[in-house]
Amino acid sequence: MSEQLNQIAESGNGELYEANGFVVPVLSGTWREMGHQYGALMVDHMQQAYDVLIKPGRDAGAITDNDAVTLTNRAMSTFSTRNREFYEGAAAGSGWPIDRVGMLDQVMEFGMYQSKIHAFAGCTTIMSWGGHSADGGIYTGRNMDWAPTFNEFAQVLTIRKPNDGSHRYATVGWPGMYGAFTALNEHGVYLDIHDGTSMGGSVVYVERPPILNVLSDLMAETASRSALISRFNGIMPSTSLIYSLADETGGASMESSSLGGNRLREPDGESLVVVNTFLNPDWGLGRRETVSNSLRRFANMTERLAENEGSVDARITRDLMDLTLFNADGTFAENGGATKPTVQDADSTNYQTVVDVQRRQMWLKVPAPTAFADWTHFDLATLWSDDRTVE
Repeated sequence: MSEQLNQIAESGNGELYEANGFVVPVLSGTWREMGHQYGALMVDHMQQAYDVLIKPGRDAGAITDNDAVTLTNRAMSTFSTRNREFYEGAAAGSGWPIDRVGMLDQVMEFGMYQSKIHAFAGCTTIMSWGGHSADGGIYTGRNMDWAPTFNEFAQVLTIRKPNDGSHRYATVGWPGMYGAFTALNEHGVYLDIHDGTSMGGSVVYVERPPILNVLSDLMAETASRSALISRFNGIMPSTSLIYSLADETGGASMESSSLGGNRLREPDGESLVVVNTFLNPDWGLGRRETVSNSLRRFANMTERLAENEGSVDARITRDLMDLTLFNADGTFAENGGATKPTVQDADSTNYQTVVDVQRRQMWLKVPAPTAFADWTHFDLATLWSDDRTVE
């Protein structure tokens, strides 16, 4: 499953592993049971995230009891049954009140709603498939760029194995935050998110279901990229995001505005770069640079993919994701990439993923010097299996 995967705890049918600093809860059963396993296994990590993200605001009065209750009620009243039961299980397993579970999970949208978390974050995704890749398979590389405080607690790979007929899937994110920030399911459907508020508007609609939890449902229910696109066409998002979408046949991007709906951006060939700028001309908007240098990252990675046409595999994708946007002196790197190990514009790279979609393999890395973890391999096919051996 991983060269360095070590089991450190179990709860019911759930198990907690650690690999090179990455925390890996493997959850099995009903959604309530999986939530209970997560809460029991992850409560210490959840507390660390809470102390960094929530407690300072609580102490200062910027986050109130009413905020926590309102956010949690909004989530619970609009959730699918699976998400609601996962919340209830997480509360029972951790011993936390339900509004504490909800406040931590909903902190991203709350921050955007209150304008406390900066927008224009600098995430980047690259995809290569067909004749552009070395073997015709699809490879994705992804940087999650956000605030450096998100490296003050664990980076989490969560494995869900539901028994109700839903699809098994994996997500990469943070303790107590359950949405599909970066995700792959057992059918090879891939999804990741990018902040889209610089283009689609920074309005957060609290009257709509929280979009990150809706994405979890999509991972549990769709078995192809075309099905995923159709589902997006039926959603009015609660906040503006840009998505990378893929399956074994290829990739695309969905650009979503909380004010204006969704537009699909299809690739011109058999590779694609996704950043934080709307690039579909149907919006009638000019390409807009952001404080996180979206257009510079887009140009860099488009050029790097073109230079490697016909040879891209998981190793080359990792090499491309290792290329930095800036030199040490703050100037743009010649023949550079997209990664920011430290803050040199608006944010830094919290974690990186590379996925071999066809083989269901994933590699994770944390480039930040204060929390560095080099590329670590995870065999998702084995982690999803009911019959696996940890070496």
